[in-house]
Amino acid sequence: MADDLSLRRTVIGGETAPDDYVVIWDELAIGRIHRSIGLGGKDIWSWSCALPNVPQSSAHRGRAGSLETAKAAFRTAWTDLQSQISYDQIKEARAIDGDRSRPWHK
Repeated sequence: MADDLSLRRTVIGGETAPDDYVVIWDELAIGRIHRSIGLGGKDIWSWSCALPNVPQSSAHRGRAGSLETAKAAFRTAWTDLQSQISYDQIKEARAIDGDRSRPWHK
């Protein structure tokens, strides 16, 4: 399986937002990294690593002060998640991702 992670702009309702990305692994969406406003008006990067069919651990999401830090934390979380999931769970996640009737594909 591929080891590379890539970022694609998040599209919601046909619109994209600045600094909002879907994380792709082996052509499968496995999470999201996006910038928002934190306490005191400072920029904060939120990240979340998950598959739609696997319960998400609190260790697989978080916040960071920069995009680079968020990407590094995401990669660590993804490595951990990969060690806990099976081929069948990845196969099921691909089927869910390919189902274009899901609300997040509209």
